Amino acid sequence: MLNPALFFLLVPPADTIETAGPPPPLRVDDKPIMNQWTGSLSASAIITDGNSETRTANATADAQYRREKDRTTLGAFWNYQDDSTGVLQRRTGSKAKYDYFFRPKTYALAQTSVENDMQADLDLRWIFGVGIGEQFIENLILKVSAELGVSWVDERFGSSPDSDYLAGRAAYTVDWNINKDWTFFNAGEIYPSLEDGDDVYAKVDTRIKVTLTDKMFAQAQWVMDWDNTPAAGKERVDNRYILTVGWAF
Repeated sequence: MLNPALFFLLVPPADTIETAGPPPPLRVDDKPIMNQWTGSLSASAIITDGNSETRTANATADAQYRREKDRTTLGAFWNYQDDSTGVLQRRTGSKAKYDYFFRPKTYALAQTSVENDMQADLDLRWIFGVGIGEQFIENLILKVSAELGVSWVDERFGSSPDSDYLAGRAAYTVDWNINKDWTFFNAGEIYPSLEDGDDVYAKVDTRIKVTLTDKMFAQAQWVMDWDNTPAAGKERVDNRYILTVGWAF
């Protein structure tokens, strides 16, 4: 017969047994992360050699610092491609935005962005604007916001006439943690000129991300740029389809 004391040594009481299991699910009432930087870095590269010799590289960085009364958002990207004939595409850009919440869900904002695009003959597009936004939803599962304002747009082209104008700005952002593995992000903005109805610029950024480890993820991204008055001989619409692997912090 098994000694009772030995039994309790071999099988501890149920309330002392640690069980492994999935992390608790995110809840709608969970507040967003406050007072620390959050964001991600992602990159990809493709090199071919033989019948074709090409190099393609992409990198994206995003960061945000959220406090009770304000929020700072930063971002940058880099796209590059070449082959045996030379550089085919080089595109870089960065952005910064500051939001101040003067009401629990309503904020004033100032934002700026700068980018260039060799293939579109765009030496520089600089945008600065101010406005007001509404944070309809903000928790660990879903963030939805919309913004309205005015901006100054300054475009410098390589071989076409430069352009600058005062524009309105409308924007939205949807950031959805579908579950613990999948995330969907979609953001868009449009700048219709207040001086010339033909001058309109817009951008839509869509991403789907899957978690690989606690910090690593894979991401598919589609970015559409639309310039109604592009450089001479260039298309109005540019589409970029990017697959990357990244690290979240």
